[in-house]
Amino acid sequence: MPVLVFGAVPAAAEEPAVPASQAAVIVVDGSQGMTEKVGDNAKIDSVTGVLSKAIATQGEKRALGLVAFGHREASSCTDIEALAKPGELKASTADPLLGKVTPKGQAPVAASVEEAAKLGSDGQPLNVVLIAGGADTCKADPCAMARTLKEQQKDLRIHVVGLSTQPQDIQPLACMAEATGGKFVAATNEQGFDVALGAVFAAIDAPVAAPAPPPVAAAPAAAMPPRTSAAPAKSPPSKSSGINTVNTAESIIEVLPPAPIPTPPAQPVPVSFRALATEAGPRLRSGLIWRIFHAEAEADGGFKLISTHREAAPSMTLLPGEYLVNAAYGLSNLTKKIRVEGGAEKKETFVLNTGGLTLKAVLATGEDCPEGDVDFDIQSDEIDQFGKRETILADAAPNKVVRLNAGAYHINSLYGDANANVGVDVTVEPGRITEATIKHTGAKITFRLVQSRGGEALADTEWQILTSAGDTVKTTVGALPTHILAAGNYAVIAKHGEKSYSRKFTIEPGNDKQIEVAIEDGPTSAKELQVLLEPPEAPRPGTSGYAGPPPAGAFGVDGFSNPADPNGPLLNPGALLRPSR
Repeated sequence: MPVLVFGAVPAAAEEPAVPASQAAVIVVDGSQGMTEKVGDNAKIDSVTGVLSKAIATQGEKRALGLVAFGHREASSCTDIEALAKPGELKASTADPLLGKVTPKGQAPVAASVEEAAKLGSDGQPLNVVLIAGGADTCKADPCAMARTLKEQQKDLRIHVVGLSTQPQDIQPLACMAEATGGKFVAATNEQGFDVALGAVFAAIDAPVAAPAPPPVAAAPAAAMPPRTSAAPAKSPPSKSSGINTVNTAESIIEVLPPAPIPTPPAQPVPVSFRALATEAGPRLRSGLIWRIFHAEAEADGGFKLISTHREAAPSMTLLPGEYLVNAAYGLSNLTKKIRVEGGAEKKETFVLNTGGLTLKAVLATGEDCPEGDVDFDIQSDEIDQFGKRETILADAAPNKVVRLNAGAYHINSLYGDANANVGVDVTVEPGRITEATIKHTGAKITFRLVQSRGGEALADTEWQILTSAGDTVKTTVGALPTHILAAGNYAVIAKHGEKSYSRKFTIEPGNDKQIEVAIEDGPTSAKELQVLLEPPEAPRPGTSGYAGPPPAGAFGVDGFSNPADPNGPLLNPGALLRPSR
């Protein structure tokens, strides 16, 4: 915001004389209006802060005094106090004296200036520096008072420094400076007030024009005619920032606070990246994806993507700051936080610690599993509190190299669409390709419902395949459904029309076969179905059962002719053949 400065100068002037440093009495406004804010601070805080620094400098070159008003009583037009006579206001006394000025009451501006004028020494020049946040509130006439004081004290000058966001509030006090040859300044912020106060003290030390000589009497008629001087032109009304005032100044000066030194814009810095498979190399030259993110998380917890690069060794320019950089090579990846600083080019090397994994499945006979019948999921080797693993890659293709970070993984492989599931753990080594071959021992089983054994399969049959524990493995509809099942003990229920038929069976590892259910054997009763769906729990060890082999013809606890774990199917840990290269 601008600071408006009006300098009052005598109309007639000759050679100016440089005076000695003149005494000054500072009059501080302590009225309630000084609690108003300019910027972030109250007016009184801005004033006392700037004054304290100015007194430390000015107190060494001139005698300073201090008068305050409106700082002791809430509503009094006589609340005026001379806090220091000229010479008593110094750097050592400034803060304690200014600390007594706490805004409370009215603003007897005219009376306070008149009181300050009394502190001068007879015959010595005196400057009264009025610091005000607004006009007189005690119905006095500051203009008339200033003219009267000037007539009584020829060497008196009154200077006014106003501080208000509305300069027109200070304008009624401009006449005091005009009447006494002083300076009027209106500031709208603390920085401007600092500049304005400095301008006032500079005006106090400026050369003072000598008074005009008295008129010379006319010479006798024979003498040369006297020289006639032209009257000085009257200055027009001054206008600045919408303020109109009649002033004897030759010009209106606009004083601005010093502009802050602009911070030079940050210059982009060249940055380049490269990636190594391991500490020992090699350098990766294709298949890389680089992503650059802002390092600071956004409100949703994510990070803003700046750019994506698919070159093996990208180069770019980034402004100074912090970034997250992710380098991905297949499923192998590394994220690093980098700091870009001004100066030379920044080069970053990422060591991905990458290895490769190929997956293959074989049958119990050693033959390859048909690729269309087997699935692989690559999972984390860690298990959470719910017994689950994080899937890193679902449906991984067999016989293809999958790039992964070196470390331990769990492979879950499903042969068929039922329960022929094998899980194995593998370790991927950095800089090497690990070949994992999984052996499946499941068998391909075909189901058929016939009227009599060896007969034709009946269509529109609903099938439910159960483990010996009563868990459903698969449900299907058809005449000849085929599924791959893990080795173990099972039961199957075939529903045709309104009747159900069942059969229990056992699957040996890798032994493909057909399971035939004959209607001629009779339907399964509801009670028998209930036993299949909810079989009795096996006795706990030590509570029941035989100490030795069961007698001939005895049944196992699952109802089958051969004893078996009622919680089957049989364990199928599979096999892992894992050559590396």
